[in-house]
Amino acid sequence: MTALDLLRADHRQLAQLFEQVRQSSDYGERRELFEEIRDRLEAHSDLEEEIFYPRFSKIAEWSELMSESIEDHRLMRDIVAELSATYDREDFNELLDELIDTVEDHVAEEEGEVFPRLLDALGESEWRELFEEMIERREGLAAAA
Repeated sequence: MTALDLLRADHRQLAQLFEQVRQSSDYGERRELFEEIRDRLEAHSDLEEEIFYPRFSKIAEWSELMSESIEDHRLMRDIVAELSATYDREDFNELLDELIDTVEDHVAEEEGEVFPRLLDALGESEWRELFEEMIERREGLAAAA
């Protein structure tokens, strides 16, 4: 497994949760799924922002792209915060749909444009080091939870 595989696996887990949300009309179930989405999204975003993006932000040609990704994460966090404070069912459902659309757009950009372009940015040993650092951080986040 590589650093990119790890991030893609997170994306697949989120996609599965999104599908469950789409199939449910029960407010309680959708709220529970949102909480799981929130937790997974937070862990994934922390991993990208603390380890993945900074590695590429140091490379001039990738700095702006990484800043855009961080801005996407800020938008997602804003929606998550609003969702957490929303108890009106209609507002909640609209915001949850907005969050899912925002995450899906971000994932499509990462997997379709960003990740393929980054493949040659690091050597094999640097990719391995990045993966190991990400796994270590993920284990630290899990232990703290």
